[in-house]
Amino acid sequence: MNMVRLTGYDKALMELRALTVELGNLVSAHLGKAADVILNDAAQLDWRASDNVIDRLRDRILNRSFEMMSLQQLRPQDLHWILGFQRIAQELERIADYACDLAELHALNSGQSWPDRIRTMTEHLVHMFEETVEVMRADREFDRDVDEQDDLLDQGYAKLQEELFNKKSGTDANSGLILIMARTLERMGDHVVNVAEMHMYAKTGKRRLKPRDPEN
Repeated sequence: MNMVRLTGYDKALMELRALTVELGNLVSAHLGKAADVILNDAAQLDWRASDNVIDRLRDRILNRSFEMMSLQQLRPQDLHWILGFQRIAQELERIADYACDLAELHALNSGQSWPDRIRTMTEHLVHMFEETVEVMRADREFDRDVDEQDDLLDQGYAKLQEELFNKKSGTDANSGLILIMARTLERMGDHVVNVAEMHMYAKTGKRRLKPRDPEN
């Protein structure tokens, strides 16, 4: 049986990928708990402590990748990997920050129920992110366009804006909070797309499954 001997550098690349997947798992759990607060009015957690763990792992990934770039003559594919994982770590950390914002917005909502559209957007975002992390975990390429999933969040935000601004009775005091929540969910979807694109870049050197329609 042929044995493949890995160099220290190859092992470092594998470690970088493993750390990035670990970060994705942490953020997935973090987002899931924030969504549970919105959907089920679950108890608030110590979001700062959880976010600090994510920040430290993000910093570890960035520092490790910078060390590798400074000490090694990089092959083109290696550069894709390192730059891709750097960006993924930053995007994941940003999603975690937004998850804290979701929970804080819920606390400001004073026990009022969220519109069905907010709940639907939350559920879709969690599903979209979990699918993305699963692709990272399995180290495979995406078989669907994440942009199309993100379009549902964009449409939800646009429809909610239209509904609130077209109220005949005018906007109530809670409308601004609802719009901020919807906008936060929509922005989180954009960051999930960035994670997916950079995972694709790390594997293939390309950033999209297919080019965007220039008319859209």
